[in-house]
Amino acid sequence: MKRNKTIIAVSALLITFVTGATSMYFMYKEKYGIVRSATTAITQIINPGILSTDVVDASYEPVASPTFAMTDTTVKFSCQTTTGTLGTSTQQIYVENPDAADGGWTLTIAATSGATAYWNSAVDYDFNDPDTLGCEDGATDSDSLGGQLSINPSVGTLVKATCRTCGITGITKGSSSAFNEGTLDSITLLSAAAASDDIGNWVFTGVGLSQTIPQEQPAANDYSINLTITVTAV
Repeated sequence: MKRNKTIIAVSALLITFVTGATSMYFMYKEKYGIVRSATTAITQIINPGILSTDVVDASYEPVASPTFAMTDTTVKFSCQTTTGTLGTSTQQIYVENPDAADGGWTLTIAATSGATAYWNSAVDYDFNDPDTLGCEDGATDSDSLGGQLSINPSVGTLVKATCRTCGITGITKGSSSAFNEGTLDSITLLSAAAASDDIGNWVFTGVGLSQTIPQEQPAANDYSINLTITVTAV
């Protein structure tokens, strides 16, 4: 009696290992030909973002035209000082470091038009004349205007924004300083050391403002000066 026989011929089974990635090849030869399959590596590059600063609202959306008002005052026959706050709950100073400044960064503020800027209206006054604490114009600057603006970051509040794991360790608030033409044209708000988080975002509010106004400064409701906040990698 004859017995039926089933024969399957396997021609080859080849496994190949390649440095850096593993490739596995199966060759199965049968009645219908050769079947091949393979696995391979997929690569990904994540680049650092851009170190940046802005003024944002409570939802962290940029504020189109941020404005911070000093306290109202009246015309006086003596030198006077008004105060204000830079950074509020609806206009927060925002800093973002998306792995762009691993050595740290500094946040500074200065007059947009430079050291020769001033509070502009029908009759102007200065923001960086140190003579008699800003009460009168002195010979140390280039204009004929009195007045001096001081900024105190030390009283401000710094917290993390939307980052999940970052903190404020290694970020130091600046000290109270007054603008002085040609000597101190830029004031430091924050300084982040190399040990601070390389990936994070933060908001800063409650920075103190103090402006000395010369005596008999005329009444006006449109005194203003533009300041620019800048973040720079160390």
